[in-house]
Amino acid sequence: MNEYTEDDLGNAATCAAQSYDLDQDEARSLVDLVAGALADGGDAIDDAAWDVQDRDARIDGQDFVEDVATNLGYDFP
Repeated sequence: MNEYTEDDLGNAATCAAQSYDLDQDEARSLVDLVAGALADGGDAIDDAAWDVQDRDARIDGQDFVEDVATNLGYDFP
């Protein structure tokens, strides 16, 4: 997760909060989860999508991961 600055993570959390009707703390927690998975790569990214959806059933985990990745400038291979 060290690849992303606090500003990058904060901006991604703000976007997630607005897009998914989350409070800022919840959004930041989910963004941190996804950012860590993006840094790890591979199956961790799919696992993060499931984890996001498990934490909040209103959210499509895959969409959330893709949105956060876009906001962080991550390009899927």
